[in-house]
Amino acid sequence: MFKNLNEKDKKKIYTLLSLGVVCAIALIVIPSFTDDKKELDKKVDEKNKAQVNQESEQASQVSLEQKLKKILSQIDGAGELDVMITFESSEAIEPAFNSNSTMEKTEEKDTKGGERTVTTSSENKTMITSNSNEPIVIKTNEPKIKGVIVVASGASDPKVKETLYSAVQTALQISGHQVEIYSK
Repeated sequence: MFKNLNEKDKKKIYTLLSLGVVCAIALIVIPSFTDDKKELDKKVDEKNKAQVNQESEQASQVSLEQKLKKILSQIDGAGELDVMITFESSEAIEPAFNSNSTMEKTEEKDTKGGERTVTTSSENKTMITSNSNEPIVIKTNEPKIKGVIVVASGASDPKVKETLYSAVQTALQISGHQVEIYSK
């Protein structure tokens, strides 16, 4: 192919071809590094969001315990007390969706009297997001309480114990079997 060219021209062509091959390889390899970096950044962002959500959830649970402790300590005769709340589930957020469903029914009859009906259905759901790409929330379900323990110095008095018991049930809207009151 390059027989008619002198040695100097051949070297230039080989150098240019080598440079072209190196550029092509670079164009293939470099985007894979940036994709890996983008993927890593995305994973780190998701991990940070999950950690922030978990910390926020724990803070709200501690806040609920503190509120309950504060209100129960104001009950006459309760004395010094501690409160522990356990949760069955965490806060659940219900996002808004646009949904589109279709159903297609096909009936076929052959010449021998046989019938066949084919029904096909599909549903397409798309989450609705705001301008900042955050989902639009329809409803937020509070965390479900599993049980409450109250340890109070005044709980040795049955009247105070019953008052604390009723106060916890009313404040948290839970049933009696989920509440235990102990004396210090």
